[in-house]
Amino acid sequence: MANAFVAPTVAIGASTGGAKSTASAARFALLATPLVSVTFLSKFGFPPFGAQGLGVSLFVMLAALLIGSIAGHVSIEPRRLTLYFLMIGSLGLMQILQPNSFSPTSLLLLVAVHLPYVFTVPQSDDGERIIKFFIQIATVFALLGIVQFGLMRVVDVRYLFPIENFVPNTLIVQHFNHQAVTEYGSHDYRANGVFLLEPSFFSQLLAVAIVAELGTLARLARLALFGLALLVSYSGTGIIVLAICLPLGIVAQRRWGLLLVGLCALVVLIPLQEYLHVDRLLSRVGEFGSSRSSGYYRFVGGFYLFDHFLWDDLWRTLFGYGAGSFTTYASHDAAGEMALFKIVFEFGILGAVAYFGFLFACLLYSPAPRLLTLAVGITYLLSGIYIPFAHGLVLSLLLWNSTNAQGGGAEWLGGWNRKQPLGNSLALVPRVGS
Repeated sequence: MANAFVAPTVAIGASTGGAKSTASAARFALLATPLVSVTFLSKFGFPPFGAQGLGVSLFVMLAALLIGSIAGHVSIEPRRLTLYFLMIGSLGLMQILQPNSFSPTSLLLLVAVHLPYVFTVPQSDDGERIIKFFIQIATVFALLGIVQFGLMRVVDVRYLFPIENFVPNTLIVQHFNHQAVTEYGSHDYRANGVFLLEPSFFSQLLAVAIVAELGTLARLARLALFGLALLVSYSGTGIIVLAICLPLGIVAQRRWGLLLVGLCALVVLIPLQEYLHVDRLLSRVGEFGSSRSSGYYRFVGGFYLFDHFLWDDLWRTLFGYGAGSFTTYASHDAAGEMALFKIVFEFGILGAVAYFGFLFACLLYSPAPRLLTLAVGITYLLSGIYIPFAHGLVLSLLLWNSTNAQGGGAEWLGGWNRKQPLGNSLALVPRVGS
């Protein structure tokens, strides 16, 4: 008689465990969806949105949020929701008070893009797992980018950039420099990892991956792979991310061994500099002074736009020109639609305080390591607010995971926070391994 009751008990336990496993897998799939969509799907779009620079990534993230809500796998984070309503309410009120017309479509798009920020995936403790998953994705892209560059002289370029050359333009997101040359007049192309929108996003992905790898397993072979792939992107935006984050990590945690690793990397790079055209990457520093360069377009032109249209008018300085107005005026000073330029120009100083206050508060309360949060936050500022790339990184790596893998609050450097003997700097060198 005793045995008659044991089997059902075991069966029930197995069924419960299977249900929990399925729910856990569903939550992780939901958590990873933004990351996958802004990497592997970033170039793809559909009419009429693709022609306007909007890809399927944004719609995939919103669809995942809807499905997750129906399935009960997402919940609202009250603090972020309150800040979201304050931000949207402030910007909306400014549009009502505008003396000129504004674009309701642009405002609605801003509402939709930032709606996922108020949600989280409850009962998930996948902070470390999602970071490692991100590193795996970055590894795939690094290999693809290196293959692109390495085969450029022996394989028809069309096959190294298949999406740009074989997919109809109506199914590709427009207004991006998908297949970019290493320098003006050159026939060599910058690697973009095949699927990413531009070499600049490829570069930023690798920079964030380097920060993430240093905060977890710190494998020397993987760091070298990411560094080489970043070089063949010939983009400075990833270098900007590393130039800010790595010194902070080294100084804050006394990771002096990383300086030795960097020195060794430079020694290895010297004999390869001619083949890798390192001079072309370094020459991009001078682009900030040329009004016809991408560096000027992205990082300088917006300030001249402010001088010409904003600062002499108190109303415009405080409240901007209205949602959707940036594109109309941007051509005057060859200004790129970067987050800072667009928000300040369209919503003024007060609108920028409301918008960036919401953004910074979301990032500040993220359970992710602070240095990773900083790296992802920089990629956000280097992009346009409607480009899904940075949003996908923010959602998967920083916001949707509800708890910290270590427990408690966010740490500055993830795995870097572990105490190391201060007298043994070589113990801080990343270990060899893949």
